[in-house]
Amino acid sequence: MVKPTNTAAIEKATGRSWDDWVALLDGEGARELPHPEIAGIAIRHLDAETGANNGWWAQSIAVAYEQHIGRRLPGQRPDGTFEGSASRTVAGRRDDVARAWGELILDHLAEHGGIGGVALEGDARTTDTGKRAYWRSGFTDGTRVAVSFEDKGADKVLVTATHERIAAPDDVADWKAAWKAVLAGF
Repeated sequence: MVKPTNTAAIEKATGRSWDDWVALLDGEGARELPHPEIAGIAIRHLDAETGANNGWWAQSIAVAYEQHIGRRLPGQRPDGTFEGSASRTVAGRRDDVARAWGELILDHLAEHGGIGGVALEGDARTTDTGKRAYWRSGFTDGTRVAVSFEDKGADKVLVTATHERIAAPDDVADWKAAWKAVLAGF
């Protein structure tokens, strides 16, 4: 069953109760459809007043519905793997915080040999979209992380580490804890 907060946000944004969404999707045979088709049904039924984020809300509705019918667990991706994230807001400017991350992570790796007991694989990659800067790396266990840096007001930056391709739902909490520990050093 879906977490109530997910459905409450959907209800607020769309002006339609979660029970109504379930009935609508069930009525169109969504239980038998793949994720993209469920999202397509949702987007067709979103009001224009919902705003420019209709695509995002359609995806959220499809994920919540898949959780509701037992096809997907919270945090589970369409490929069956899981992801989890940890974040922290830190003082500074985005570019400075992103540069400081590189030093922090190198220090952490030198001291601990990895993150969560797993070593990095290859070199990290950095990118910048203008709105967010990213630091990405793979791990020797086949998982990967994307750390984002986003301005959140005057001299504040939201740093979010999203760990992807986690094989088992029970491992999500361990990865979240590992990233919280890294972020606590910031």
